Amino acid sequence: MADGQFDDALLAMAQQHKSIEDLSYSVLSFFERRTDLFHVMETPQDRMGFKPGAAEKMVLKHFKYFQHKHMAREQPEMLKKLYNIDGPPPQAAVANSPEEAAARAAKEAKAQAAATSSTSSGTGGSTAVPEKTKKMMQHISTWNGAVTDKYHWSQSIRDVTLEIEVEECRAKELQVNITATRLSVKCKGQTILEGKLYEKVNTEETIWHLEDRKQVIITLEKQRGTWWKCVLEGDQEIDTTKVESTRRMDEYDGETQGAIRKIMFDQNQKLKGAPTSDQIRTADVMKEAWNAPGSPFRGSEFDPSMLNLSGPVSEDFFQDVEKRRIEAARGAQGNP
Repeated sequence: MADGQFDDALLAMAQQHKSIEDLSYSVLSFFERRTDLFHVMETPQDRMGFKPGAAEKMVLKHFKYFQHKHMAREQPEMLKKLYNIDGPPPQAAVANSPEEAAARAAKEAKAQAAATSSTSSGTGGSTAVPEKTKKMMQHISTWNGAVTDKYHWSQSIRDVTLEIEVEECRAKELQVNITATRLSVKCKGQTILEGKLYEKVNTEETIWHLEDRKQVIITLEKQRGTWWKCVLEGDQEIDTTKVESTRRMDEYDGETQGAIRKIMFDQNQKLKGAPTSDQIRTADVMKEAWNAPGSPFRGSEFDPSMLNLSGPVSEDFFQDVEKRRIEAARGAQGNP
């Protein structure tokens, strides 16, 4: 398959993502939902999936191939250094030595440049980038956002990014005023954009810069982690039920991260037939109470099998136990 055959489609898809990490997530999510890449064959007769470890090797092989190809073209010295340390690159990836790899990459680059030149001069070819794609590449991603007649915008659960076209100017000729609820952009005294924000932002975390002397890029940090329908009230709204709402763990607050980790731990424990976090916590409390004064089990070895640890335990139970601990400690201090 020729490299670049699907560049137009892939570029259009990439423009809808905020980062390479987000793009790779979408690609792998597609493979998981619509292909058998992650299906592991249980018997040699299976007609779906891959043998254990085969899919990982295939993906890694392609990664190493294109990494070597890129380094041979852009970082030949680094490739030589890695070659000397890690041994020769995969045979399917590049030539037998760093020097040959660099020569091969240079040859490919020269041929590609010639093809591009031929296409741009009107001699034909199918590798020319369409004007629509070129225009898309000149702007920020509109991931979870949109394009309006005044600006491009994208958003994550925590921030909003805008790109506003202005006439060629210098940064000192711009007046960008941002409050918690309003945004105003002026260029050479002329108002380019002004209005009330969809929701409040943290002004101390807001930044902006001028790019290529004609694009104002503004990043707003949301006060509330929610999806915006638009940037300024009155502008065209998007359907927030269709946004890509996958979030990384570090995008949640500490309390939510803890709850997610607890759920993941409990699910893993259940799969292994091991006690959940609540059951472990209950067992620890019961073990302490086992030898407490007045306990019928006092003096005997702790036996968790005699306790029902499988049922749910309310948070009130643990709060009551903690309260009794505090009272007992205070009583001990008052009666030495």
